[in-house]
Amino acid sequence: MGYMDKLILSEKQRENLKGLVEKIKSVMPLGLYSHSMGTLKYAQKLANLHFKPKTKRDELKDKRSEDSRREIYYRLCVSCMLHDYGKIYGYMELVKTAKKNKLNINKFELNSQSLIHGFVGDYLVKRDFGISDEKILKAIKFHTIGYCDMSLEDKILFISDKVEEGRSYEGIDNFRNLSINNINLCLLEIYRSTIIYVIKRNKLLHPDTSKIWNSICGGK
Repeated sequence: MGYMDKLILSEKQRENLKGLVEKIKSVMPLGLYSHSMGTLKYAQKLANLHFKPKTKRDELKDKRSEDSRREIYYRLCVSCMLHDYGKIYGYMELVKTAKKNKLNINKFELNSQSLIHGFVGDYLVKRDFGISDEKILKAIKFHTIGYCDMSLEDKILFISDKVEEGRSYEGIDNFRNLSINNINLCLLEIYRSTIIYVIKRNKLLHPDTSKIWNSICGGK
């Protein structure tokens, strides 16, 4: 049993997660459902490694209560399962939803077929699942590009989405090893790889990419 597994979720939280599994299984294509659950499984693995205090001194410095850690873990689980929920909708339908509801999405995001599912996804999750937790919604909205000064749980979602066991591409084993040993270095290397991938294909980078990159590197 891992460190986070010892945090027994409340009966309501367990029932909520069970209900989410059943619902996404009924609405997602098999591949998307498998990826979502794979992301969850990998994120749980990383949470067990990186939420655990490394030393007794770290444990004493950790002022979070067990209830607080439980809530963080629960939010991470929900975010992982629902991060790609927007993908069950077609691109034009996502654009229509964004415009109709006057969502705060810029022109670049609106025109990006590969990113828009995240930027509309938070609204869809709130609408279709009744989830109003702002931290869950933020994690879903920014899971594709990240944001400056990301929380540990959102770093875990960002990384798990890229390296869960169902994925296979050159260099993924190195990312997985880094994710286990150094979560921040893994985030940096994945972000670097993504930037290079986009540039090599003459595609457009999100306008916030440089700010996020500088933040990951320790800049402001």
